Amino acid sequence: MRGIVDGAPWHLSLVTPKGDMGAIDLAAEETSLNYVLNDATLQAKPRTLISVLGTMPANLAEILDTAVQACRTDGELPVVVLSELRLDLMAARSAPLEFLPTRRHLPSVPKVSYGRYVRRRWSLIMAKWDVSQEIALSLSIDEFLAAQIGADIAQQLTCEQSRHANVGRPEY
Repeated sequence: MRGIVDGAPWHLSLVTPKGDMGAIDLAAEETSLNYVLNDATLQAKPRTLISVLGTMPANLAEILDTAVQACRTDGELPVVVLSELRLDLMAARSAPLEFLPTRRHLPSVPKVSYGRYVRRRWSLIMAKWDVSQEIALSLSIDEFLAAQIGADIAQQLTCEQSRHANVGRPEY
């Protein structure tokens, strides 16, 4: 253990940035950040959610490219949601991409808590992008949740979410 601690400064020196870190130009930093909807033309376009939840087809890259191109041809801004962490797809796609983890990614989270998390995450994605329509290339969100936590728990969470909305509390 002591050898690891003694060697830490050497390892840290490999990743320590050079130069004066105290002098950060905030204006330059802000202009260097490119947000997807920073362009007024993009912001005006309707957003279409392309979801791939559950099993990923082998030719998913080609399918996504086709769906993204179809959205753009129709004057829409495509947003992709994947339930598998596929870095190859994330790096190569020209459309914004969101990740919705499966139970395999969060095995220690109880089923009900996972279900609430997924419902809340889905709601946030829909609100964030102001989605006008969805193209489900696999399971719908309800089918995905039923496959992940069981249909009975998914139904219970749907009812619970509806009650929250009816009494004016935020949905999750």
